[in-house]
Amino acid sequence: MYEIVNESNLTIAFDMNTQLSPFGAFGIYIKQGNHCCSAIIDTGDWWGIHRGYNELVDMNQTCKGKASFRHYLSSGGNKLIFTLDSKGGLNINIVICEYNYECKMTIESLDQTYLPKFIEFFKVFLEREPKEI
Repeated sequence: MYEIVNESNLTIAFDMNTQLSPFGAFGIYIKQGNHCCSAIIDTGDWWGIHRGYNELVDMNQTCKGKASFRHYLSSGGNKLIFTLDSKGGLNINIVICEYNYECKMTIESLDQTYLPKFIEFFKVFLEREPKEI
């Protein structure tokens, strides 16, 4: 479990147990005040995670754009989206819809210095991608 943000009113942690899906799923836990979201984000394939990672790196370098981690083959499913606001604050939007559980949560104006920590998580996560034989 990677605890990326641990502040008095905000906790963001990711889990990289790749055994959960051969297609690349990662666990996410976000707690802000009394509101909590946790679930598995499954992009549907490793290509989707590579794409989201590259978008995140590009966003960090250019200070603009958006990075999406979601199932790219449909508009549904769980998603995690990173954006930068006009003041340079990092925004995170998460939508979880599983069975009877639904959570929509937005973290606004997070310190942009956390962006490299998210990038590092996905870099290490991608190193766990199963290698073809």
